[in-house]
Amino acid sequence: MKISRVRYYLGLVLILLGSSFIAPAIVSLIYMEDFTIDYLITAFIIAILGFLLWRNSVREEISYADSLYIAVVSFLLPALANTLVMIVNGFDPWDSLFESVSGITTTGLSMFTTEELPKTIIFVRAWLQWIGGVGIVIMTIGFLLKPGTVAYQLFATHLRKEAYMPSVKIIARAVLGLYGVLTLMAFITYKLSGLDFYDAIVYALTTTSTGGFTATNIFPKAIIWPAIIFMFLSAQSFTRYYLIIRFRKLSYLLKSIQIRSFIILNIIGFILFYLALSWSGMMVSYTDTLFNTLSALSTTGYATIDMTSLPDSGKYILIILMLVGAGMGSTGGGIKQYRLIILFKELHRRLRKAYSPPEQVEVVKIEDKPINDEEIYSHLLVINLYIIALIISLIIFLLSGYEFMDSLFNISSALGTVGLQTSLLNNSIEWYLKLVISIDMFLGRLEVVTVMAIISHMIDKLRG
Repeated sequence: MKISRVRYYLGLVLILLGSSFIAPAIVSLIYMEDFTIDYLITAFIIAILGFLLWRNSVREEISYADSLYIAVVSFLLPALANTLVMIVNGFDPWDSLFESVSGITTTGLSMFTTEELPKTIIFVRAWLQWIGGVGIVIMTIGFLLKPGTVAYQLFATHLRKEAYMPSVKIIARAVLGLYGVLTLMAFITYKLSGLDFYDAIVYALTTTSTGGFTATNIFPKAIIWPAIIFMFLSAQSFTRYYLIIRFRKLSYLLKSIQIRSFIILNIIGFILFYLALSWSGMMVSYTDTLFNTLSALSTTGYATIDMTSLPDSGKYILIILMLVGAGMGSTGGGIKQYRLIILFKELHRRLRKAYSPPEQVEVVKIEDKPINDEEIYSHLLVINLYIIALIISLIIFLLSGYEFMDSLFNISSALGTVGLQTSLLNNSIEWYLKLVISIDMFLGRLEVVTVMAIISHMIDKLRG
């Protein structure tokens, strides 16, 4: 990566990022808390740095590796900036890093109850999730960058572009618009359901981003069904919504193999989860069962059930749902429905080749479109890397003396950027375990292969 080549784009990202910290400063001022100056200073420093980078640079083409670096910086910097603000205000450094990473990665794991936190911090966690949900880089592309190769490289890092799409700039702006409209709809619905203005904003931000941080310790019963609807909508590909609106065909929704897969998997998860709880003697309503399975699969992370009290069978079901995750092109995390579909289709192809004539060609297709082997293997590589990251993290927790099931549950939640957690995760655990979970959240949001590609690129540069 050449610094001179990426300064222009990195500067734009920092300008937007710095401006975003004005929002928590306003909230702090409204509630007369002591964070206003800190967030204004943070906003000013980051924005000025971005302006200087942008001002003293020339726009030029960048490589795909360069775009990966910018993507990582766009998620790492907000977390580090908010970490510093929290530390300055008396929070533990590792807890501050954990909360900030959990926010920008749209995970929702926390070291605190909401009663322990000021309203400004509760808001900024939700605000970071909303920014991280669609990606600060997409915001930059949608409003500031000109169409072209660079826009595609940056855009593709954050949102997989579906086939038969128009220019990246158009689709990026459309995604931003849809994201904003969905957030506004959630806010209005929650407000009409009885939440106050502040709580409605926090829940709207964290639902649309499938982030899961809450404004209250107990999830409000009044918005359970509205949240179910918005969790489902936010877990689907936003480019699919664009197609529906652009061509005015609702059939595009039904044609999506990811949506069909999501619905089927959620129904199976709902049935198995309900049976697991019932057989263990834990009485849970159909609504709560649906809410928590959908929360896990959409990687939102809201909960109306105490995760610690779940039987192991129930935890295993949620672990599978959390690791699979939402649709590719959504704000959700996990391995993604698309990759699960490719995994099963590739397995089916391999089984067919075992008994088919040698000359017969078997092709994997998604919605009647052939997928080449290189793409298939790249998606399978992501799945393998997720499993490796899960195993390594689990070994660290087990060597630290923690119980297998709760360790697996919380690590899966972190890698899936979900936010469901048991009592194992609290601010008394060792600092290095907080760091492990923070890394898992970061890997899960940017996808393991992206981070591995950067590490590999850096090693090659050092060798060269």
